[in-house]
Parts: sequence; structure tokens; C-alpha cells
Amino acid sequence: MTELGYKEKIAITAISIIALLAVVFVVSNFMDDPGDPTDVLPNYTVTGETDLEGNIYLSFVYTKNIIMLDGKGNLVWFKHGESPENGVNTGYWDFKKHVIDGKVYYSYHDQDSTQDKYGLEGYAPGERVILDSNFKEIKRITFEESDTVYKGHPLDGHDFYLFDLDHYIMSGYIKERVYNVPGYEETGSNVIYSYLQEVKDGVVLWDWKSIDYPELYSLTVTDATPTANDFANEKVDAPDYVHFNAMRVNDDGDLICSFRHLNTILCLDRTTQTNQIKWKLSGNADEFGLTDDQKTSSQHYVTVDGTSIMAFDNHNSTEKTRVFWCDLDYDSMAVKEYESYRIDGKFTSACGSAQRIHDNVFALGWGKAENDKVCFCIYDFDKDEELLRITLDNMGNFTYRCVYYE
Repeated sequence: MTELGYKEKIAITAISIIALLAVVFVVSNFMDDPGDPTDVLPNYTVTGETDLEGNIYLSFVYTKNIIMLDGKGNLVWFKHGESPENGVNTGYWDFKKHVIDGKVYYSYHDQDSTQDKYGLEGYAPGERVILDSNFKEIKRITFEESDTVYKGHPLDGHDFYLFDLDHYIMSGYIKERVYNVPGYEETGSNVIYSYLQEVKDGVVLWDWKSIDYPELYSLTVTDATPTANDFANEKVDAPDYVHFNAMRVNDDGDLICSFRHLNTILCLDRTTQTNQIKWKLSGNADEFGLTDDQKTSSQHYVTVDGTSIMAFDNHNSTEKTRVFWCDLDYDSMAVKEYESYRIDGKFTSACGSAQRIHDNVFALGWGKAENDKVCFCIYDFDKDEELLRITLDNMGNFTYRCVYYE
């Protein structure tokens, strides 16, 4: 084999360097590189810090921004998307972490400004985006075809439950004229109803429609939205009469859901397509004996731990937001224990979240806070002490959820 000369070696080296730079350039362009956060993210201030090893996840209602911070408030990762040119305010909602068989995934809801919002401020039609542990997009999810929706019908952004990458429960809002509202059987009534769909390997396993249960019409309240019970369609084209906003699966495999305009948490049986409502907690048809003072009002973000239920209780009826917690006895349909936690002066009219980190230390996302610009805090109720807070410069662009994950 002929030995290369000096000039030939230099040429080959130069070509190799150019090729390497080209590879680096291509790879870097496929990586998520959102740029300078100070140029695109909402302005926020972190006060205090914690030793928590997990991360804080922020999502915004009216801008396409999701943010991950550590327990000291340092920026870990973020994603920014440009606002649509049609002038419709859209957001990335419900940024969360999933752990499946030891593998970490993330997801968020990407609102599509071209979809019909049915005139609802609190509806964000779009797609669920799944990311891998390196924040690389691996999947986008919409509804599968069923008797109710076509394949590709947009999801709502309030919540999403992931069992694995091919098995999940999705939520949506559907507008329809129905003829089973008491008093409007002959004329009919336009309504916006809740639709839930469980899919595995592309096949619909189970779904639920709130209009299949006409007894729910009488439970609609107007604590949050004055037109929620406008079944005569006098003030709105179609009332958002239940307003689904959260779900969890309990140890029995039932789906526990929060319905803001019913002031009610429902337990839904995922093993059947009929008689799916197993029980109602809070609201005008409460089955567990809660007192009026204990009942929720316009609650959001339900969580489940064994037989205990917790919710972020916006409590629009009194404008005194709190955390609602109770432990239930399903056999006797009774409340075994009940607690509520609140911070004086706090009222959140929409959105929000509550998580118990340990003991009586909570992560609280304040959503549409009405009395200040705090969007999140870590609060120790035993010490009545705020350990960390995040304040927004502009509360007009409020957070959908601020949550904590280990």
C-alpha cells in the first residue's frame, strides 16, 4: 500500500474535520434548542428554595410555554412555541411526568388555534404530545374513531392518563343537540358535554359520555360560570354544563373524575358501558354525607391515594380557595376522615393544583389567582410557612397547572 504524502494527509484531515462539523450541525438542528429563555418565557421570580430533589413543572393557559425548575427554582428545561398568526391565544397545557416500567416520559397538551372552541374560554382543543426522557418528541395523540368522534378528533387539554405508550385515557368536549334534558325533551337543547375515551393499541376499549346520564343535568351549578345551566340556550349557544377537568385511576381500576360545574367528583366504572357512575362525592347529589361547609365548589385537580381523595378546591362560592382532603369508606358510603387546608387571602377562580409532598407540606399551583401574582408555592401548613414561591410579572397569562414530581 502506497504511503500518503504530507499534502495528501493534510487534505484528508481537512475533509474529515469538515465532515465532522457537518454531522455536528445536523445533530444540533435535530436537538430541542429553544434559545435564550429571557427572550421568550414569561417573566417570573423565584423566592426561597427547598432541598426537594424533584422538579417543578409549569404550563401556561395563553402562551405556548412549559418550564421545568429544580427545588431551588433553577431552570432545568423549557419549551417555547410561537403564538399563531390568527390572533387566538393558545397554550401548552398540563405539562407532566410519567414513569412506566422504570422509564421516564413527559407529556403536554398542544392547543390548535384552528379548532372550534365552542365559544369556551376553558377549552383548548388540540393534541397530546409525548416526549422521551431526553425531551424528544416521540408521539402525538388524538381521539380514535368511535360512535361519538372521528379518528383524529381533537382532545381537550385538561388532563390525560398514560398507562403506557399505547394505552391511555383521553378527554374531550363535544357539542350536540340533545333531547333528554328535563323540560326540553320536545324542543331539544344544545349542550357541551364531557367525552372520555380509553384506547389500547389503537382500539377503543371504553368510553363515557356525560349526556348518557340525564340525572347530571339537575346537578349543574353556577358557582364558576353563570350560564352553565342555560339549557334554554338563551344566553349562550350551548352551556358547558359539567366541565370535566381532572382524572385519576384508583386501586380498583375505577376512574375518579372532577367536574367543575357539578361541584362533584364522580367514580366511573371502566369495566362496563352502562351504569358507569359508581358514586358521587360532593355536589347536590353527594352520597357520602359531606356537610355544606365540607363540600367543594368549582374544584380542580383531583388525586387519589388508596381510599383518600384530594382536590384543589377553588371554592368560587366563597372566594376562599383551599385544599380538600377526605378518606372514604366505600362499603358504608361514609367519610372516615376529613381535612381542609387554606392560606388566608388566597382565591383562585380557575385552574390550580394541590399535591401533598410529605406530612403537611404541599405543592400548590395557583392557576388564575385573583388576589396576587403568585402562581406556585411549596407550603408547610404545620409551620404555617411558605418555603418557596414563584411570582409572575403578568398574571394575565396565568398558569394552567404548576405541579411537582419526584
